[in-house]
Amino acid sequence: MKTVSKILIIIFLGLSMLSCNTRKDDYYVEPKIAKTVPLLFLKLSDSELSRHQDTLYYQDKFFTGYLFDLFENKDTSVLKSYFNGVEEGLQKKWYANGHLEEERFYINGKKEELQQGWWPNGNPRFYFTAYNDEYSGEFKEWMENGLLVKWFHYTNGYEEGSQKLWWSDGKTRANYVIKKGRKFGLLGYRICENPYDSIIKK
Repeated sequence: MKTVSKILIIIFLGLSMLSCNTRKDDYYVEPKIAKTVPLLFLKLSDSELSRHQDTLYYQDKFFTGYLFDLFENKDTSVLKSYFNGVEEGLQKKWYANGHLEEERFYINGKKEELQQGWWPNGNPRFYFTAYNDEYSGEFKEWMENGLLVKWFHYTNGYEEGSQKLWWSDGKTRANYVIKKGRKFGLLGYRICENPYDSIIKK
């Protein structure tokens, strides 16, 4: 019995030491939680709203609440939430046909987590994740017909790993890998063109 107890103690101590020495994965990001926005709704066209740089004010005070707008048929076209003058939580935009145009998520005015956009026909337009307003992980863009034209990878806002671009006819525009800031592979774009230009502004 004493031998078994000694073995169990040794295993326990070993696991304890291992857990103390284990560090978080380099790609692990501590999840953030958006603040709760009070249910105050104002229309985007409200004359008492004003914007200075990136901050929204209502009656000369930081705006906290929801902004919305409507199409002529009274369907919602935009729904945005703010806390102390900057975007907070889920933000949505729709097309007049009812399809979702964009769905973004912010914390303290900065893009966080999944950001998505769609074309009017419902096909995906862009897809990426962000942490503290910086690209992280996959970044994809499509043309309206569903053709993938960009597939990049990012770490802490910088390109890292496989990067691919295609022309509108499906031919390869660029196909390269970035490792620690160095490029390896096919850079198939013309000098006068910027390979980092997106088909839409983010």
